[in-house]
Amino acid sequence: MKKIISTILLSVAAMTFVFAADDDNWFMAQTKTAPVASINSTSELVEAQYDGKYLYPPINILDGDTTTTWCEDEKNGPGIGESITIEFSIPVSFDEIQFINGFATKDYYLKNNRVKTIQITQVAKKHFQQKSYVLRDNCETYQSIKFPLTQTAQTITLKIMDVYKGNKYDDTCLDEFRILYKGKVIPFTGVKELKEVQTENSKQMLKTSSKDFKKDFAKLFTNVPNSEYGYKELLLIADNKKDGIYLKGQINNGELNLFFFQNGSVAKKPAKFSDLYKLNSSMEYAGPEENVFKASTTDKVFYFTYESNWYINVQYKLGNYRITTERTVSYVTTETTTIIKLDGNSVYINGVHYTVANPNDYLIVEFDTGM
Repeated sequence: MKKIISTILLSVAAMTFVFAADDDNWFMAQTKTAPVASINSTSELVEAQYDGKYLYPPINILDGDTTTTWCEDEKNGPGIGESITIEFSIPVSFDEIQFINGFATKDYYLKNNRVKTIQITQVAKKHFQQKSYVLRDNCETYQSIKFPLTQTAQTITLKIMDVYKGNKYDDTCLDEFRILYKGKVIPFTGVKELKEVQTENSKQMLKTSSKDFKKDFAKLFTNVPNSEYGYKELLLIADNKKDGIYLKGQINNGELNLFFFQNGSVAKKPAKFSDLYKLNSSMEYAGPEENVFKASTTDKVFYFTYESNWYINVQYKLGNYRITTERTVSYVTTETTTIIKLDGNSVYINGVHYTVANPNDYLIVEFDTGM
């Protein structure tokens, strides 16, 4: 028998939006490196005619290699409104960003579009800033945008607002991006691993459609017992038997609509519910719920935490071999991506191997941080 418990821990604070980096509540990270958790784009060009030789995933703008680039893939258009979002695993601070615009190798720079006006959105939880800048053309090296005050962000979104037209192709490209503090480049980490995953993902996109992926992915889900809304769930356990991922959704007309997607941890079931809170030091005990353990026969618990923010709207979308998480704070929306590879009963999440587990073998508990 399995129960899902929701516990409200904290009251919701008043909504505050920050537009200036010198606000008292703006978190200033001490950044020596910038660990990249994910990078996604609203579209990417994949040229099947070259058998996957030329791929343009968004990770290319972080690899320091000008012979690789990101190109958008708007059909019959220059990609106005297309964007890239970089997500860091921790907030990072910087006072300058630099771009190499276009596809700055051989004669591809003038053949393809270059970004003319770029909108930059920086988000760290409920704090955000958004402003547009004009980039120079005919500049195939780094050009800078300097900030008078130190910036802090956990996601940075780069959105194409206008372009310089190419003389042959209507694809808009962006070659390189980096962040600096006091004139020194802050090195990205995790890029090599993400590049391997995204390159393989791009090749997979050449072979199968989004519809095929969604159909195969939906087959891994099982029914949630006694669910009046017909929910289905998927529990994935990593090879270390400790880390896991829990997903929940509905299947309508053969299409999987994903409502929930959270990382979690596996632990041996404690004797009392109050002991479970000790597994996560950020939690505070909210009430006696020990009886739930007496009702369960499982000796393992899978637990995860999630934020229940009335000022942040979170939605999940299935793409081709990827899940896009869309977070909206006021009028600012950011998208981050989790890349998925399927191999029978095995699932690779951002390159990490997970095995499909039976949810009934675990007590699944969710904690609402209410932050």
